[in-house]
Amino acid sequence: MVEEGNPHHYFVASQDQNLSMKVKKKPGVPLMFIIQNTIVLDKPSPKTIAYVKAVESGQLVSVHEKQSIKQLKEEQGLVNNPEQRRRKKRKKISGPNPLSCLKKKKKAQDTKPSASEKKRKRKRIRNRSTSKVLSEKQNAEG
Repeated sequence: MVEEGNPHHYFVASQDQNLSMKVKKKPGVPLMFIIQNTIVLDKPSPKTIAYVKAVESGQLVSVHEKQSIKQLKEEQGLVNNPEQRRRKKRKKISGPNPLSCLKKKKKAQDTKPSASEKKRKRKRIRNRSTSKVLSEKQNAEG
């Protein structure tokens, strides 16, 4: 399953030393094994590390192949032109959060009323019939 370079990204789990040595010779195949009821992922093999470095430096695709790939993309219309790219919309500057702001206080006008504007206090006129009923209830309870 991993002989052609592990295209499906399989992990190999085995306790067999011979199989693990064969797997370590293949780049890009992770190896797992069990030690005291714990599954352990083995560190990458030297072949895998060399393969990753080669991919990073671009040695696997030659300069000539890169140019031919670029030319084929242009013919097929797959190349992204900088004119076709959309610019990201910038976020507009907004004011402060209205929920975190205090409301403006209204200016208080003349707080002292003049003598002519004074209101008279009116005394509450009690209904005699209700006051008698209340006094009878209080006498009955007390």
